[in-house]
Parts: sequence; structure tokens; C-alpha cells
Amino acid sequence: MGDALSPTGRETFAAAFRLALGGWLGCVLLQVALYLRPAPHGGPFLAEWGRYFWLALYYELLGIWLLSLPFFLLWLIVYRRPLRGRRWRIALWLQAGLLAANLLFSQIDHEILRFLGVRLNPSFLYAYGQPGMLADPLFLELLAADRGGAFMPVVLLILVPGGYAWWAVRVIRSERGGRAAPLWLALALALVPLAAPANAWRMATSQFRLRKVEPLVLAIAADLHQGYADWARPADFAALAADHQRRWLARSADPHWRFPDPERPYLRVPAGPRGSAPRPAEAWNVIYLQLETLRGLEMGALDPAARPSATPFLDSLARGPNAALWTRAASFGMPSINGLFASHCSIVPPARRYITGHTGTGLLCLPELLRARGYRAEMYNGGDTDWDNSSPFIARWYDRLRRFPEAEGRDRIVFRAAAAEIKRLGRSGRPFFATVVSVSNHTPFTSREPALDIAGRATPAERIRNTTHYMDDAVREFVAAIAAEPWFARTLIVIAGDHGFNAGEHGLSPGRQDLYRESIWVPLIIAGAHPRLAPGRHDTQASLLDIAPTIADLLGLRIANPWQGHSLLSVRAGGGQGALVRDSAWWEEGALSAVRDPADGRARLYGDWLQRRDLGDPRRAEALLARAARAQRLNDYLLRHDLVWRR
Repeated sequence: MGDALSPTGRETFAAAFRLALGGWLGCVLLQVALYLRPAPHGGPFLAEWGRYFWLALYYELLGIWLLSLPFFLLWLIVYRRPLRGRRWRIALWLQAGLLAANLLFSQIDHEILRFLGVRLNPSFLYAYGQPGMLADPLFLELLAADRGGAFMPVVLLILVPGGYAWWAVRVIRSERGGRAAPLWLALALALVPLAAPANAWRMATSQFRLRKVEPLVLAIAADLHQGYADWARPADFAALAADHQRRWLARSADPHWRFPDPERPYLRVPAGPRGSAPRPAEAWNVIYLQLETLRGLEMGALDPAARPSATPFLDSLARGPNAALWTRAASFGMPSINGLFASHCSIVPPARRYITGHTGTGLLCLPELLRARGYRAEMYNGGDTDWDNSSPFIARWYDRLRRFPEAEGRDRIVFRAAAAEIKRLGRSGRPFFATVVSVSNHTPFTSREPALDIAGRATPAERIRNTTHYMDDAVREFVAAIAAEPWFARTLIVIAGDHGFNAGEHGLSPGRQDLYRESIWVPLIIAGAHPRLAPGRHDTQASLLDIAPTIADLLGLRIANPWQGHSLLSVRAGGGQGALVRDSAWWEEGALSAVRDPADGRARLYGDWLQRRDLGDPRRAEALLARAARAQRLNDYLLRHDLVWRR
């Protein structure tokens, strides 16, 4: 490297640059190994890998440059100065060691992501970092059975960081001179890759995608930023648990339940036979339609102001002789996984983290429960379940997941394919639980079939009416396709929106996450000639939490469960419900509802359903929102510590 006794900063910068570039190429190699190998249990690591792979390479460059930046700056400061002795090598050794360690832990992170769907961060270590885990025979069996190559995770762990360390030693010890860049070019090489955050954030378009492709150093930073308020056991844990149980029993018209486990306060068991219903003589099938961004505001059967109604088919279905419509059903706002887990597992989402980060927490989810009782469970999903990390959970819940990337977000294609698959299920003679997830009615609400548009296209509030109308027509065609099947007469069709959408009704920028009425009010319909289903309109308070308990009740299942919702067949009016999710909170009791505005943090109280008239009573609003905060503290702690369900 020039004169071995007196290299200059420009020569050591060149060496530091080569070390960084080599560290990035090592990350590229690990990413290729991650995406090319099958997942541990078969199938691709990510089904639509092209949406992630190239962005992951870009982000790895950012991670390497962030780790190398202090060393780059050091050599830029002394760029033209001679460096005496050998002490200058210490910084190069430190950089090389840091980048080798980054490769080592990045490979561990990749395998954790493959096996568990989470990242190597403090939250993972808290949940899984048990002494002796590496020596656990089950851990060794999992590595041996890896479809991506037996013990290949260990091979990569040794070869890539080890190979980089060997190469880095040669670079540092090399005495060969090299072309050193002029100072302006060196400065550009050191700083330009740091522009990756702004560009990559724009390319990621979603926190979900960002969390999956960001480098390890940013994954750790993101986990630290979210905080760990849910780690410590609440000092008033017993009081919080008693509050939950008291509220649950107050709303239930079936009092014959008890809560036997002080550490798992959601867990309840039947206290006796009274209140239980006999199991139907024949097994009933269940079809659950999770409809993207289906707002109560767009459904004429719920809001007479929706003219013309964007949902003429759902309106007619809800008004039919064998259908029940809950007019005050609530979701938990965006994103869709809040609705998926609330409806499937009757669990409120955590306040600060996405629920799909809790891969180690046991839940009792309806399709998994029915599979244990002989049902076949399949999901037909028009979206990308890798996007929000729901794939690891869906794989546990369902016998089969089918996705439709070829549909390019067109619901009609998805629903036609789902109808054909469900006909196959019905003709097998085995009872089934089938979920169809739509996707077209998603921001930015692009018309899929403009001939069906019923509004303009200038604003989100107009465009969402068009895409909702298209989705409604796809559902109409789906139901018509299966209605003549012989098994249809003993089939329940459950239809709900996964969440609402803020289209600017309360002055917030459209699309911002909040818990105002337009963001949480969703239709909830159960249709079918079931003898215990009371058809007609039901104006009692309800939420997506009630779907799993209600379906279980209709199927005659009275079992121990940790569900936070109620069977809508035996629920009392009144009581309170709400949640605290990120920057907003919501709680409602009777005619009153309180919302914390995410923009200014103010608590607002409303007495009208659509929350158009602020009653101007922040003190009373804060009192209601305090109930949401108390319930949320308990919920977050139980989710973090796997205290929801005794598996």
C-alpha cells in the first residue's frame, strides 16, 4: 500500500472502500442463498420474490455504508497526510471485524426469518433466546430436515463470514499500491450510498416490505424504536385481568363460563351445560369472505346516504330471509392483518407492534380449531401474504393457501378461481372452512372495470366507491356460481370488511391510520338457513372479535377458549369496546364514542354515530379512552409473553 511505513489517508480510504464493497458482496451472496433456497418446510421463501429481492440488495448497501461511515470519515480527514507506523491498521482491522460480524449475524437473521418469520433483534432474543437452545435435539432435527439443504444454514454461517475475513486480512496486509481517487470522488463514494434511505423508503412503499428487506442494523434500530413497554408485568395485572373478565361477562347472555387461570386471564372454560346448544345434526360448511376496505359508509343497507349504494348485491343479501346484518360492527383499522387476526383468532391487535411479529405466541384460531374436528380448511388470497408476514400463521391455520399473483389484483379472477376450488371442496363430502380474501378495493383505489364505476375518480372518497362496487359485483358472481351446489343449503357465508379507510372525513390526510368511525365501521353479514341464526338487522354493538365465537356457537362448539369476543347469538346490548393502536385510540359505550386524533393528540367525544359533531368534552373523552388504555396494557403484555392460550 505505497510506502509500508508511511501510507496516506487516501490509500487507507481505498482499502476501507474495498473492505466495504466486499462486505456488501458478501451480503448479496447471503441474499441470493436466502431467496434461491426453498423455505425450511418446502415451497419458496417468498412466493413473489421479485417484489423484495432487488430492494433487499439495495438496503444491504445502506447497512454496509452505515457501518463503514465512521472509518470513511476518518480517512477523509487525513486524506492527504502520511500515516506513520502501523497503528493506522487498527481502524481497518476494526472495520473488517465489524463487517465480518455483520455477515455472521445477517446469516443468523436470514435463517430466523426463514424458520420463524421474525428478525434477529432484542424482541426475538427475549422470546426465543433460551439457554441451551442450540444444543436442543429439536433444533438439530429442524436443521437436518431443512428443505433448503440439510445444515446449509450452518455451512453458510461458516463459509461466507469466514471467507470474507480471510479476504479482508489479505486486503489489509497488502502492500500493493492502488489508484486512489481524488478527494471529491472519495467523498462521493463515502456519502452517495447513504441516499439509499430516502430512495429505498419510496421504493418500499410499506412498512411491512421495509421490515422484511431492511439490513440487520436497521431491523435492530426499528425494534428499539418501537420500545419495550410490554415487557414488564403491569403492577396492576390482577386488576386489569379482573376488569377484562367483568366486562366480558357483563356483555354475555350466557353466564356459565369461568376463568380458571390467573396467568392467562383471557382463557375461559364452560362452567356447565346450561346455555350450550346441541351440535347440528349435519356438519355445516363455512365460507368467510374477507373483503378489502369494505366500509359501512359505502353500503346502502347501513348508510342511507350512500346513493347509489356501492354494494347492491350485499344489500340484497343482507335483506334476504336467511341473513343477519350487524349494523354497528367495528374493525380495528388498518392494516388488513388487524382484521384477519381479530376475525380468525378473536384477538385485539397490539398497540405498537404488528401482531404478525408475535410468531411465538399461541392463539386459538377458528380454521385450526375446525381442522382438529375433521374440517378441511383452505384460503384463497388475492393479496401477498408475505407482505405483512401473515404467511407463517396461515400455514398453521389452513391445510392449503392458494395465492393469485397472475390475477394482478383483480378480484373477479380471484373469486372465479375460488368458486371452482370451493365446489371441489364441497363435492368431497367433507365439511370445510374456506376463506376468500379480496384485494382490488385497496388504495389508491384503481378502477378494475371502469364500466362499473358509479362515481368520479378525482378523490379517494370517489374512487373507493368505484372499487367497492366492482368488488361487490365479483362477490355477486361468486355466490351465484356456488348457489346451485347440493351442499350450499348447509353452508354459512360470513362476510366482513377487514377495515375501513380514512378518506379525509375528519380533516386528516386520506390514508392516514386512525380510529375514527370511517376507519373502523365495517359490514358484518352471516347468511344461511341455519336454525339458530336470527335473520334481520341487529343494532347491538359488535366487532370482528365476535366472528370466531359466533361461528363456533353456530357449529355447536362450546369449548375452552381465550377469545375476547362474544357469540352474537347470546350477547347483551351495552358494554364498551375499543382499542389503542399506534397514534390513535377509540372507545365507545352506548351512544357515546371517544377518539384520540393522531394528528394533534386531542381526545374528542361524539354522540352521533358518524362522529360529525364533537361534543367538546375532552375530560369525559379522556375517561373513556383510559379504559381503552387499560385493556390495551393487558393485551400487549399477554401477547408479548405468550399468555393468551395454553397450547
